[in-house]
Amino acid sequence: MVQSIIGKGEETSILMQYKDFTRTQSMRLRDLAILEMAIAQLTPEQKNALFPEGLSDRNCAMILAHRLFIDPISRTYLIDMAIQGDKPEGLAAILNNVMGVYKNSVDTEKQAQNDNRLKYLRSERDILKQQIFEKQTKLRELARLTNTSSFSEAFNFYFKRAEQLQHAYIKLYLQEVDAEHLYSQRQQEKNEILKLTMEPQVEEMVANDWGLDSTQSWTYQKMQEMRSSLDGLTGENLERKYTEDRMKSMRKYELDMTEEVRELGRKVIYGKREYELEKRLIEAKSKYDSIKTSMQDINMRLKTAKEEAAANSERLILGEQIQAELRHMRQLLFKYESRINELVVQANVASRVSIAVKARPPQRQAGSNAKKLFMVCLALPFGVITFILFIIEFMDNRITNPKNIVSALGYPATWPISKAPEGIAFSRVTLDAPESVTSRALRSLALRLHRDSARNNTKLFLFNGVNSQSGTTEIILNTAHHLGQMLPSVLVIEATSAHPTLRKLLDIPADQPGFSDVLTGRATLEEAIYTDFERNVNFIFSSEPAYALEASLVFQSLLKEVRKNFDLILIDSTQIMKSDFTEYLGMHSDVVIMVIQGDRTLYRSVREIAQLFMRLEIPAMASVLNWGGAKYTTKLEKFLEKPHLKFILNRLNGNKTT
Repeated sequence: MVQSIIGKGEETSILMQYKDFTRTQSMRLRDLAILEMAIAQLTPEQKNALFPEGLSDRNCAMILAHRLFIDPISRTYLIDMAIQGDKPEGLAAILNNVMGVYKNSVDTEKQAQNDNRLKYLRSERDILKQQIFEKQTKLRELARLTNTSSFSEAFNFYFKRAEQLQHAYIKLYLQEVDAEHLYSQRQQEKNEILKLTMEPQVEEMVANDWGLDSTQSWTYQKMQEMRSSLDGLTGENLERKYTEDRMKSMRKYELDMTEEVRELGRKVIYGKREYELEKRLIEAKSKYDSIKTSMQDINMRLKTAKEEAAANSERLILGEQIQAELRHMRQLLFKYESRINELVVQANVASRVSIAVKARPPQRQAGSNAKKLFMVCLALPFGVITFILFIIEFMDNRITNPKNIVSALGYPATWPISKAPEGIAFSRVTLDAPESVTSRALRSLALRLHRDSARNNTKLFLFNGVNSQSGTTEIILNTAHHLGQMLPSVLVIEATSAHPTLRKLLDIPADQPGFSDVLTGRATLEEAIYTDFERNVNFIFSSEPAYALEASLVFQSLLKEVRKNFDLILIDSTQIMKSDFTEYLGMHSDVVIMVIQGDRTLYRSVREIAQLFMRLEIPAMASVLNWGGAKYTTKLEKFLEKPHLKFILNRLNGNKTT
């Protein structure tokens, strides 16, 4: 089995997964179809020598699949094949047939695979070429319509035209505004000028009229002559009357002529003014209309240019998209061509499977099975015992190490608390052996409680054992001792009615008032508190009768009072599965600490109690793994304590110490 090296286009390499590849080929060599074809090539004599006479090829192939030995040879590219039989006839022939049939099958499969690939790739290539041709035709049409082959907005001729028309329209608009203002100004000027009188100009024209001036001079001269001719004539003189009548007529003619010149001057001056004003107004109106007409024309052209620019922009966008598609399709076409060329080369490359050495007829017997039978007889008894112990260990559902707590709760427990040193009571380990590993673990727990109280303002810590008699009271006693060295006032409340041991551990008389006495009102809180000066801890002991939920209102007021007077309160409680009052205590606690005893507490019990506390919506929860409680021994472990089995159990489990 070898890796054929052709190029980057060759199928997935087997160099990094060669072992998996050879194992796969070993499994395929046992394929019933291959074995049937190999058996069919045997002569009748060879077939009868290997298989029962008259058996079908299918059944013979199933027998052969179990008799074949196929195994890859380490650090080589070879696969070893062998077969054993009662007779030497046909053994080499069947192996050679299997190898030959399998090699032909692999070659045929590879050839069919390459043919299918080539057929598919060539059809996809032809489709892609047709699509490229259609895209190119459409791209040429777009280039003809847009007058560019770049398909960029910078080459949009219609947009540039629209831009120029836009500038021209803006310029005409400014001119229109000026023309409109000028026209309005001319109208206003005309109205105001028409209100002005032109009589001084008329009188000036009358005064400057040469004909009137000549007539007035001649009339004045003649009238002077006629006045001089009247000297000495009486008023009744006819000639005097005639001369006077002539003088009146001449005076009247002068006045009439003056009035005519004045009227003529009035017409000329007013008419000229009217003409000039109308002319200026007409010029302003004509300019305004001309600009307005130009604007309308430019506006129509601009609208058309914008529409053409928008249509051309769409064509440019479409052309740019088609260009990108063409580039991608050409790249894909190149890949198709390259892959087709590679497959053509691969189709003519030698197969990965080749026959290094053909099988030869056997020259001697394969050997005896006596050694194998001896090993089976020797290993069977030990195997049965090992299997039994494995089943026992597998079915053990107890918490045996901190990892089990992580699996059950999702977070690790505190420093596991080991057994107390020999000769020292577990309840006094922090007093009598302060440097022991057990005392340091308890000190670590106390430090965590103190830190949580300082950071989160938590005061009430409820200790609850998953099992009864799991050392919860001793852990509280030792933890309170360490806390008493850190805080001035620490209170321990023994709120358990099942096996209370705190009085016995501290050697307190039975007449000391307890927790029930405070709840029922038989004693005050101050009377029930006992101070242990050795540990600097205050205690409220358990007392009869058992606690009930009816005392919950009194307990709430008691909690409020102890929260005010003490820095930290530790509560020892009965198992939550056995006491409703413990559930009530948990609902009013800041932190619940589950005490789990090693090699005793069951995994499912930890999960059930943790889920129960979570349903109570406890603000925080922690766990303690205790190896220092009472040892729980199952019946099976008692059986395994027998001398001839004890050493096996110790080898499997070991001694759990921290």
